[in-house]
Amino acid sequence: KVACAGGPVVDWKWYEIMYGERYMDTPDENPDGYKNASLLNYIDKLAGHALVIHGTMDPVVVWQHSLSLIQKAVEEGVQLDYFVYPGHEHNVRGTDRVHLYQKIADYFDLYLK
Repeated sequence: KVACAGGPVVDWKWYEIMYGERYMDTPDENPDGYKNASLLNYIDKLAGHALVIHGTMDPVVVWQHSLSLIQKAVEEGVQLDYFVYPGHEHNVRGTDRVHLYQKIADYFDLYLK
């Protein structure tokens, strides 16, 4: 019914090599594995509501992940909700973290009540 993803890994070929290649080998060695693990190939299956949250300065999961997901959703006619935390890295910190938690709680309340 409802989901929230913060700084999501959308396509493993764009993620840190030390994680992706440790478990999946390289994209050249395992193209089917990378293809099957890419959320871009499943966006048309999304049912319900989804909120994607991302910090603009995230060095762990680069912005390309969520932007490509949004682009694919637009191409497929899938509605996603998207919220950006300007200047934040992978973890939203400080008083903005309170805002983040409230944002998520409100989103779930909206679609689960």
